[in-house]
Amino acid sequence: MTDRAPVHPLLAAALAEAAALAAARGWPAPAPATVDAAQRLLALVAPLGRAPAVQVEPDGRILLEWEAGGHGWLALRVDEAGHLDHEAVIGEDEFAQREAFGDALPAWAGTLLARLLRAGH
Repeated sequence: MTDRAPVHPLLAAALAEAAALAAARGWPAPAPATVDAAQRLLALVAPLGRAPAVQVEPDGRILLEWEAGGHGWLALRVDEAGHLDHEAVIGEDEFAQREAFGDALPAWAGTLLARLLRAGH
């Protein structure tokens, strides 16, 4: 992260929680590139609606997750290598894909998130 950009509050809370677990369990901390990717992803999804749950995973990836009651869920994971993995179950449909992630939300991930948020209303 650059010194100029404040860390999103949801990401800051997840990083603080993960730091305690990392110390106790020997998990790797997320790489700075992963934190940067999560920060970008949070900024990109903010205008789309409901905030995600944010969690640091044991392998150092960062997870953003949305649930829409009985309609389904969507998980977006970023890593230090510039990848965005997404998994979703929306209605009766299941999805999983890995895409390159830069400064824009990949189209497929955006489509799934919009669909999930519509289904949950």
